[in-house]
Amino acid sequence: MTISTEAHKPFPFSSAVGSLIEATDAIKNFRAIALLALTFIGAVLVGGVLTMLAGSMSSVVLAFLGGLMAFLVMFYGSNAVGILLMRDAQGQPGMSLVDAVLVSLYTSHRLIAVVFLELLIVLAAMIAIAIILFVCKIPVLGPVLYAVVFPLSAIVLGVLVFALFYVMLPLAGPAAWSGASVFQIIARLNLIVRTKLVSVILLEVLLFLITSFTALLIFGVLGTGVSLTTGMSAGILGLGGQMNMYALASGLGGGSGSGYIIAAGLGGGLLMAAAAVVPGLIFTKGVCIIYLNATRNVDFSASEASLNDGLAVVKKKAEEARERARALAEQATAPAAPATPAAPAAAPADSLQCPSCKAPVASDDVFCGECAHKLK
Repeated sequence: MTISTEAHKPFPFSSAVGSLIEATDAIKNFRAIALLALTFIGAVLVGGVLTMLAGSMSSVVLAFLGGLMAFLVMFYGSNAVGILLMRDAQGQPGMSLVDAVLVSLYTSHRLIAVVFLELLIVLAAMIAIAIILFVCKIPVLGPVLYAVVFPLSAIVLGVLVFALFYVMLPLAGPAAWSGASVFQIIARLNLIVRTKLVSVILLEVLLFLITSFTALLIFGVLGTGVSLTTGMSAGILGLGGQMNMYALASGLGGGSGSGYIIAAGLGGGLLMAAAAVVPGLIFTKGVCIIYLNATRNVDFSASEASLNDGLAVVKKKAEEARERARALAEQATAPAAPATPAAPAAAPADSLQCPSCKAPVASDDVFCGECAHKLK
């Protein structure tokens, strides 16, 4: 499900700001609302059932499994919602809930790999800076070097953290929902950080304000309605002082009206949960719009090629190191070669003997001096 951004015309920053208002249209996407609600319910049911079983069986493993299953349901379900909203943001035809879940199961694991690689990049930078700081412990030269290392390290770590939390992590989801592979996501986000970091951060701050205002508006409306309905219910149903916010939240309350309190608590809980879904949908569609605006009419081929070349070099060096280690291991484990017997040394000229009497003779003697044996 690769989404092309080349067909879109470039937007100026003011138009990108105006397009964020369209994120509020997420509340009209009933498929996304239904899928997110089912995700919440499924995560609560799976995690709750397994946690209850773990409590009755006193099993830590089962409790961990319950938490893991609840996380997986939330992870893949929320990514399926993101896929729906991404298609909506691009004006593409919608897909069924089943198809969205299937696509999420097939592609969402890319986010885990991307987050892992991004954290490794930040960790590598921190390790490199730590090594340089250790070098700064050198007497006399250390403080002079630290005067340069300190501001540069602050800039590098500050930019990395901002890029990680304001670009990499928020926009990794939309990149994956648009069909990009793991290395394509890294390459594209890297280019966005280098070219559009400030504008993306400003758009995300604006999206946060829009989401917060929407949440305040929704909960303000619901809070007013709940207060008025609570007062009317207390008078008409004869609940008196039992009908209060604490009773609604806890589902407690004695007397004959306790059934109404429990019912109001359940209904109010579902109402608040549904209200909390709306800001989440708006934020999700908002980051999709920010990603589309940041990648609109941008050629990522050079960035992706550079990343592939770097990975090829790293892979080649790793292969060479592996071959070298393998050769050294084979050399260390190979059996010792048997010693070759030394060839007999030629007898020196002054140690020649007569073949008849074994008396010593010279190399130029014709006859033996002892027995007169002819030598030549």
